[in-house]
Amino acid sequence: MDARGYLRVLRNWAWVLIASVLLAGGAAYLVSSALPKTYESTATLIVGQSLQSTNPDINQLLASQRLSQTYASLATTTSMLAQVVDTVGLNEPADVLRKNVAVTAATDSTLITITATDGDAQRAATIANTLAGDLIAASPAISGRDASVQSFIDSDLKATQQQITDSQAQLQRLLSLPNPSTEEQNQIQTLQGQLVSLRQTYTTLLASSSDSGANLLTIVDPAIPADQPAGPRVLLNTILAAFVGLLLAIGIAFLLDYLDDTVKSGADVEALVGVPTLGAIIRMKGGGDRSEIYHLAALLYPRSPAAEAYRTLRTNVEFAAVDAPVRTILVTSSIPGEGKTTTAANLAVVFAQAGRRTLLIDADLRKPGVHKMFNLQNTEGLTSLLRSDAVDAVGIAQATEQENLAVITTGPLPPNPAELLGSQRMKVILERLAAAVDLVIIDSPPLRAVTDAAILASITDGTIFVIDAGRTRRGAAVSGRDALAKVGARVLGVTLNRLSEKASGDYYYYDYHGGYGSDGAPKDGRDETARDRGQGRGSVPPVVPAGVKRE
Repeated sequence: MDARGYLRVLRNWAWVLIASVLLAGGAAYLVSSALPKTYESTATLIVGQSLQSTNPDINQLLASQRLSQTYASLATTTSMLAQVVDTVGLNEPADVLRKNVAVTAATDSTLITITATDGDAQRAATIANTLAGDLIAASPAISGRDASVQSFIDSDLKATQQQITDSQAQLQRLLSLPNPSTEEQNQIQTLQGQLVSLRQTYTTLLASSSDSGANLLTIVDPAIPADQPAGPRVLLNTILAAFVGLLLAIGIAFLLDYLDDTVKSGADVEALVGVPTLGAIIRMKGGGDRSEIYHLAALLYPRSPAAEAYRTLRTNVEFAAVDAPVRTILVTSSIPGEGKTTTAANLAVVFAQAGRRTLLIDADLRKPGVHKMFNLQNTEGLTSLLRSDAVDAVGIAQATEQENLAVITTGPLPPNPAELLGSQRMKVILERLAAAVDLVIIDSPPLRAVTDAAILASITDGTIFVIDAGRTRRGAAVSGRDALAKVGARVLGVTLNRLSEKASGDYYYYDYHGGYGSDGAPKDGRDETARDRGQGRGSVPPVVPAGVKRE
């Protein structure tokens, strides 16, 4: 599928795509708006003394990084969380709190983050800070040292540091004296020796304290209550849901298009049937209580887009037959209901409007429809000619409101249509009728239903194959093509029928008069049929009978 094919699929399913986006986005918005708000607070801790040291030890730094993973695992244990539940006074077990607490340790630093989520912003901050404090309190036990021993070393280290400071101050005072006495000189010597001893003691205590430096835990950023809720993120959820809905709808649209094996475009026709598309007819509105005569767009509404499409079809048929002119044209389809009768009738009308003496024959001896479309009697017709030589073809043909156009209906339906249509008499009658007029157009049964159409295709000069766009399956089109090929029929081309205005693309014909819709009916309700069809044929039965509303 090329880019135009993708665009065609998206255009055909545009309303589904829009509906999916609105539905998914709207649902996400409503659900997100209804969810309770949650708040997040984060406390950050650092492991070790890398920030306080002017010359960090790489071994202590690596040890701190490894210990941070241990601290993160310790923080989410049941005992630690249960202690937080008791301290904060939460009405939930530790297992429930674990779902609302996230503890992570960075792989490239010694930082630990504790994030607590709760419906109350203050409580979320309290939970994070409490868990951080409990983790710090438990940190000495991880290094294997008792907390009392660590406390003693720290206090002794501070006392020694204070003694050193005091001794240095006394020594500086004595050294600043201009003429110290003998006693003061003795004090200077004593203080100098005392400082040496104190510095040695401080060094020993500092070494003992530094053994746990890699294990030291410190809060560098305490948790504070959040100003805005962290969830639900209504806008983000709505956008994501709408995007996902769009992707799903696009996927479903392309899947259904892939599974849809109907003929949709002229490119499909060319690939399947191997003949050009002579015309594409826009779908005409009808059905319900409306009469079938409204399908005669070329006669009733000659300036409508549908009528213009039939005139284009007429022109293309003439070009297709330029090398070998045709006097008899068969109009058929692969399956019932594809619009072959409507195509045959309108094509006959536009040929007659071009000044060609045209005869339309209804050869569908199983389900005739031409007489209904032209509001004609069907007491005598083609079967009458086939049954008796005494029947005059001129008398059988019924005139219509369209000048140069006559119609031969089926007449009484026989029990053996195929035998009648395949008889030598049918060939003779068809030759006689073709000699009497400029063009004979024959409406026939579908190819896949019975063999009647294939029989007629073998004795006519050309065949027009009608395909209902978006309804005729590829297998049916191929089957119809094969049936015509078997009898050696000359297929002039395909008429792609009932195209929607969106799918018609280049086939859509703009109504420059601005007075008709796609069904050919005047938009303002004016009756223009009399002027467009011509006057002065009062003896011809009207196409629109009494009681049928004109548009």
